[in-house]
Amino acid sequence: MDALDAIRLRRSVRRFTDRAVPAEQVDRLLRLALLAPTESMAQPWSFVVVRERREALAELVVGGGGEYFRVMRPRAAGASELEHAAWARGYAAQVVGGVRAAPVWIVPVLVPRETVPAPHRDRLAKHERTAALMSLAFAIENLLVAARAMGLGTLPTNFHGFREREFRELLALPPAVEAPIITPVGHPEAFPDALPPALARLRRPWRSLVHDETWGRPRDEDGPRAA
Repeated sequence: MDALDAIRLRRSVRRFTDRAVPAEQVDRLLRLALLAPTESMAQPWSFVVVRERREALAELVVGGGGEYFRVMRPRAAGASELEHAAWARGYAAQVVGGVRAAPVWIVPVLVPRETVPAPHRDRLAKHERTAALMSLAFAIENLLVAARAMGLGTLPTNFHGFREREFRELLALPPAVEAPIITPVGHPEAFPDALPPALARLRRPWRSLVHDETWGRPRDEDGPRAA
């Protein structure tokens, strides 16, 4: 599969088989991820590959998903807070519980490199952090697309953030590093061929997100503009 097809066909996979992913394939994914662009060659990243602790990590993600849905979804009419929380835990188990079967997790972490010269560090701290986050995002996207091209499924998620303390303890992460997005990697039961209906309804038409020449001139108003 070429890169264009992999971008077009990449989907978040929520149900995995327990079929193993060879170490050689994982290494190939990581090497492709690490080809991502990075400002000043700072490479503000590392990747933690989790196999032996994958079951505990999956439980943290599913549990964090329960907290996410408790916060983000409205309570059903007449439901108590306890009932809503129980619903959220059950819903998380339903929609992301399939990650428990994934044979490996990849945890990209943001590592501060402090490449800005000391006299300018305070003034440019925000710029440096933005550049570092973007570099990590580029690397993660490389990984997601490469996985799809190799026939592997991924699910970029931040549900672990709702179990931050347990997550950091599980992987022995030092205080200075962050893990904004993590993903299981494995063979899907099937690749989704479309977005779930609830998410498809939220997708904005691409033309409404493209502005010609200046902000406020979205493409969907009157089509492409002449040069």
